[in-house]
Amino acid sequence: MSDTSPPIFPSAEELGNSLLQYEIHECISVGRESAIYRATQPALDRNVMIRVLAEPATDAAARLMDRLRIRARLVHPRIVAVYDFGRTHDGHLYLITEHVDGRLLSDLINERQTTPKLAYTLAIQLCDTLALIHDNKVVHGALNTRTLIVDREWQIKVTGIGMAENADGEISWLHEAQSTEAADLFALGCVLHEMFGKEPLGADGRVSRNLPPTFASVIRRCVHPDLARRFESAAQVKEALVQALRSEKQSAAAAPSPAAKPSIPESPAPAAASAPAPAEAPPQVSPPRYAPGRPPPAVQRAQPSFAKKLDDFLWSCLRASLHLVIFSIAAGIIFVSYLLKDKIVLQDKDDAVSAREEAALPADILGKLPAAPQLPQPSTAPMSAPVNLPAPDPLAGLNAQYRTAVQNEAAAALDKVRLDDIPHLQRELQRLENNEPLPETDEPGIPDSLKRLRDNYRQQRAVLIK
Repeated sequence: MSDTSPPIFPSAEELGNSLLQYEIHECISVGRESAIYRATQPALDRNVMIRVLAEPATDAAARLMDRLRIRARLVHPRIVAVYDFGRTHDGHLYLITEHVDGRLLSDLINERQTTPKLAYTLAIQLCDTLALIHDNKVVHGALNTRTLIVDREWQIKVTGIGMAENADGEISWLHEAQSTEAADLFALGCVLHEMFGKEPLGADGRVSRNLPPTFASVIRRCVHPDLARRFESAAQVKEALVQALRSEKQSAAAAPSPAAKPSIPESPAPAAASAPAPAEAPPQVSPPRYAPGRPPPAVQRAQPSFAKKLDDFLWSCLRASLHLVIFSIAAGIIFVSYLLKDKIVLQDKDDAVSAREEAALPADILGKLPAAPQLPQPSTAPMSAPVNLPAPDPLAGLNAQYRTAVQNEAAAALDKVRLDDIPHLQRELQRLENNEPLPETDEPGIPDSLKRLRDNYRQQRAVLIK
């Protein structure tokens, strides 16, 4: 790899064409030796981070693969997982890792969000994770506040394991970490110094005066110039932090009252006991805000943000409005039903249909429609002799049905405003009134509805005649 010609990394679209199993959303950072992309793996429905690496030197490629295999074996909830490593169709090396929905610890420190309670909780988690890394015979090599992520549940996530920082300050896989466990413990002390003191460790090695006195002695021992006086493992750092917090609680309990409590001197506190008590579980509550330079309050609950309050208020208004609308509609239906309960008239279905059809017909057509046939009244005269009644005409009923069908079709044409059909239907009704026979062939231009009625009539007439 040449230092004078930086590599050209693919765009998000080009990388997506090479890694078809991933959806590449954007390139979030580009350095001299790598570029990082945010992506999604649809097959497993998870978000991932893709780091595209520059081509390593020939003699370093094999060692890089060995380091990545060792890194992939570290599986822990507080360690960013490694999913895959390979080379794209275009020849670019890539590394797939877990995507953590959170923020860098360095950003939280700059925004003064790492209160002593939160810093203590994260410090305990970091000590446990670093002890696990060292137990697996692995060194971090690049431990700082930029390789630590705090997720939305205030849990720490360690990344950058096995990487090293180049001359440009970039955390890179192409530089092999020349680190030891002792160097990791010193870096741990620097991270604790930034979390509790809100500023980096000074170049001269002196700790900040902003450190809480409870943990100042622990941090001094982590970064002490004399290697013999430093802690030997991350587990010892955790025990010292737990013992320091217990001593602080005992001092607060022994004080007569908060008002009479003496001020804590700025001199260093005594070193932690050689045999500390068992560690107690760190607090898991969301940390409160804390002003630097002032002691933290005893207990505070995290207050919801203004955006959260506004969101809850809008949802409450929406639910209340929805309930009000439903209640108003129901009340209106009940009120209208009460007003119209005496005006609802039930009538026979056939009478209602006939009345509606007659109301739809105009006056000129209604006058031409034949009147309903009058049934003969039964005679009251005594029957002296049998009467020979004529045989019923089989076509009379069919003609009556056809007349009714034409009348109904005329009413339907008026309802649906089929103005072209009405003249033909009027002429058909006039022909029926005059008892004219149905023509054998239909006139040109008659509507499909009348043609259909005629065909049906002819078929039934043919059956009756046979």
